[in-house]
Amino acid sequence: MALPLPKGKQITVAYREISSDYEMPSMEVASDHYSLGFMIKGDRRIITPKMNFTLHAGYIGAMRPYIYHRTIPASDSEYVSILIKFSPDFVANMTDTLGPQIMEKIFRYPPITFSDGDREKIFSLAREIYELYNEIEEQDLDMSEGSISRYRLQNLLIHILLEVYDKGHFDSTKATIHESELTEPIMEAVYYIEKNYMQPLKIDEVARISGYSVSYFSRIFARQLGSDFTEYLCITRLKHVQNMLLTTNKSVMEISLECGFSYPGNMTSSFKKEFGMTPLHFRKQNTKL
Repeated sequence: MALPLPKGKQITVAYREISSDYEMPSMEVASDHYSLGFMIKGDRRIITPKMNFTLHAGYIGAMRPYIYHRTIPASDSEYVSILIKFSPDFVANMTDTLGPQIMEKIFRYPPITFSDGDREKIFSLAREIYELYNEIEEQDLDMSEGSISRYRLQNLLIHILLEVYDKGHFDSTKATIHESELTEPIMEAVYYIEKNYMQPLKIDEVARISGYSVSYFSRIFARQLGSDFTEYLCITRLKHVQNMLLTTNKSVMEISLECGFSYPGNMTSSFKKEFGMTPLHFRKQNTKL
């Protein structure tokens, strides 16, 4: 269970610097708050029952209450972010006035990305709310209903939410949406694949993690994820290939081997089949190196 908001608080804002190798030891779920994470530095992979997705610097990760999730490193870069946690009641003025669609859009499909200009503005707002929150905390200002400090903080948060709603868009290239909601044993299997995709994984090894026989695991895995084990492992590796093509200057051969493909030629043909272009074409089309 994720830590709840501190007693008497409806919002917290934290600047976090975390080691690149940090990973959640188990699945967590928040029962009393939404979370918005503004990625300043680093790369993280997030596993949830409905989708897996990757966050990079400049992205926002959004998590609503009662969604189990677990995060692991997606690179060896330090993990730096501004994390806003807030209760539904803290933004009730907005949702009562505008309806639920704002929150539904923001929290339905992370990861959220922006154009360069919009990203700079929205991340500036994240720094502004962090500074305001710290000022309120350090000066022990009144945050009761109707207070000026509460009003300022609420308005700034609502401004951020509306900007994310208007300017943000779901980056489908960084996400894998599951065919149906994952059960806990299959989530553990997916977590194991995400951590060990670069190794020569075998289905019996992953089935043991779930506690199922190979035959039963194969059926359940395919039913919940919409692809068999071999296909899912290949797609997972290809998503990491995409990430390395965009974030490193390593050769296609180096990336292929580091992502678990024994033969670069096999990776290239699988990549072209999945994404409609070669790895080099993808890099050229999507990077500004």
